[in-house]
Amino acid sequence: MKLVAMQMNIDWEDRRANHARVRRLLDGANVPAGAMIVLPELFDVGFSLNTAKTDPGEPSESEVFCRALAAERNCTVLAGVVARTKDGKFANEAVAISADGTERVRYRKMRPFTLPGEHLHYVAGENWAGFVEQGVHVAPFICYDLRFPELFRPAAKAGAELIVVIANWNAKRSEHWIRLLQARAIENQAFVLGVNRVGQDQTVTYNGGSALFDPLGVELFRADDQERVIVAEIDPHVAREWRSKFPALRDAQI
Repeated sequence: MKLVAMQMNIDWEDRRANHARVRRLLDGANVPAGAMIVLPELFDVGFSLNTAKTDPGEPSESEVFCRALAAERNCTVLAGVVARTKDGKFANEAVAISADGTERVRYRKMRPFTLPGEHLHYVAGENWAGFVEQGVHVAPFICYDLRFPELFRPAAKAGAELIVVIANWNAKRSEHWIRLLQARAIENQAFVLGVNRVGQDQTVTYNGGSALFDPLGVELFRADDQERVIVAEIDPHVAREWRSKFPALRDAQI
């Protein structure tokens, strides 16, 4: 399974500029058909809590963009977006859309970042969500979720072989980002892909460090602090064989 990690800068609260940025970055990369393109958390607006500006519209402007992008590239697109809830509130979500326009998964961030007050603007999700892509069981998570290992274990126990964490992760805590991604890979015996942004918003600097770890915690790639489109490939049999050979996940009590 081929993965395309989009480590991008994000224009503050400017969807059209960010959509154009994604296209420009992909045009300059060798993106194989059939891959899964992964965009960061809130790729279209940045980590803005101003819901008057981040309101996605109806239908969602960014989900329409992702659907078109998936069709154009003949890929599945997994992206972080603001979504409207059924009761008129807003949520920080990850949505995956396949090349034929099918919505594959919709995951709502279970741990909004309380320090800047994200929980006051975006409602929390309650459960993990997963889908199967090219025979690989995939589970997406979002940024601050990464600090809570208990969120990941149910997904792994249910068969997730690839965990994807999309983020706007502060450069001040970049070492935490890498170590926690690696820990989630080791303890869940799964591939873990982290896709972070770069650049700066109104108050925070982001230094990328998007990375991929295998089920034994071996680093397969780590990006620098510049915009990058990184193409990688994983083999789910690596996770399956390791879980069979070393049954720690089977022995887990939670």
